[in-house]
Amino acid sequence: MNIGLIDINLLLIILGAIFAILGLGLTIYGIFTWSKKRNWIAKRLDKFVVSEDQSAGDPTANQIILREIKGSLFSRTIVSWLKNIINLLRKFTPEKMAVATERKLTIAGNPANMHAGEFLALRLLVFIAGIILAFLLNRDLKNINMNSALYGIIVIVVFLFLPEAWLKERIRSRQDEIRRGLPDALDMLSVCASAGLGFDQSLQKISTYWDTELGRELKRTTQEMIMGSSRAEALTNMSDRLDVDDFSRFSAIIIQAERIGMSYADVLHSQALQMRVLRQVRAREMANKLPAKMVLPLALLIFPAIMAVILGPAIPTVMDLF
Repeated sequence: MNIGLIDINLLLIILGAIFAILGLGLTIYGIFTWSKKRNWIAKRLDKFVVSEDQSAGDPTANQIILREIKGSLFSRTIVSWLKNIINLLRKFTPEKMAVATERKLTIAGNPANMHAGEFLALRLLVFIAGIILAFLLNRDLKNINMNSALYGIIVIVVFLFLPEAWLKERIRSRQDEIRRGLPDALDMLSVCASAGLGFDQSLQKISTYWDTELGRELKRTTQEMIMGSSRAEALTNMSDRLDVDDFSRFSAIIIQAERIGMSYADVLHSQALQMRVLRQVRAREMANKLPAKMVLPLALLIFPAIMAVILGPAIPTVMDLF
C-alpha cells in the first residue's frame, strides 16, 4: 500500500514539475511579447482615449468599437497557447534541418499552412508526449518487467517517427495524384493549343476548372507569370515544388521548345501521347505486382480458414479411430 502511494506521489510531482515548467515558459514568453507591444498599446490608448477638450467638438471621439471575438473558447485558449509554444520552439531550429524540412513540406503542399519550424516544434511536442505516455506505462519503477519496458520503448520510437512517416505519406500521395492527373492535363493543353490558345492562356484555362493539386499548382504558375516571372522560371519553380519526374521532363521539353521556336501544339500532343503510354505501363506494373502481394494474406488468413472448413468435419471421425 505504501509503495503504491509513493508511486502516485512521484507521478504527481513529475506532472506538477512539467506543468510548472510549461507555465514558466509561457509567462516568460508573455512578458517578452508584452514588452514589445507597449508602444503599440500606447498608440491605441492615444487613439481611443482623448481629453475632454478634444472630445467636446466630436461626439464620436469617445466611442470605442469593441473587437469581435471569433472562434470557440478552445481555439482561443488551448490552440492559441500551443501555437505560441510552437513559435517559441521554432526559433531554436537548426538551419540545415529547417531547410530540408521546408523542402519536404513544400513538396507535400504545405499541409495546414505549416512550415519547417512549426513542424519540427510539433514533432518535439509529440516526442515529449510519447515519453510521458511511456512513463505512465512504467510508473511502477520497482516492479518493472520486460514487457512494460518494451512497450515503453515502442511507444517512444513510434511517437518519434510518426510525424516524419505522416509527412512522407503525404508527399507520396500528393505526387501520385499529380502523376495520375498529368496525362489528362496535357491532353487538355494540347486541345487548347490546337484551338488557337497560347500556352499561358491554356494553363490559365485548365487551372480555372480543375480544383486538384495539379490545378492549384498550375494556377500558382500562371500567377507567377502574370506577376512578371518568365515562362521558363515559372515552370522550373513548379517542377521544384512538385518533384515529379514526369513533370520535370515535360517542363524541360517546353523550355527547350520555347528556345528553339517549336510549335507548342505539336510538343503538347507528343507529350500527352507519351504520358498516356507511361500511365498504361504503370498500371500494368501495379497489376503484375498484385499476385506477389496476395501470397502473404492468402497464407496467413484465407488458407487456414479453408483448411478448417475442409478438414473440420473429418476431425471427430479421425479422433474416434484413435
